[in-house]
Amino acid sequence: MVDPAEKIGSILGEIERTKGIVKSPDRRSAYLTPLYTQLAQEIINEVKKQVKEDIMKELRDEIRGTSFLE
Repeated sequence: MVDPAEKIGSILGEIERTKGIVKSPDRRSAYLTPLYTQLAQEIINEVKKQVKEDIMKELRDEIRGTSFLE
């Protein structure tokens, strides 16, 4: 499984390389739009994963603190 930070860093690197190579504004936006979309999706997916993990941890802690399991 790929580390999310490495994946995001890779996308950012590709964005910077593309900016340096492509000089035409029209072509630049055509190349960069999917990269920025991919970057946003990766960040959102990672945030959703972290929020889910935090919620599950809190729920487990709440259940352990009740007489439900005792």
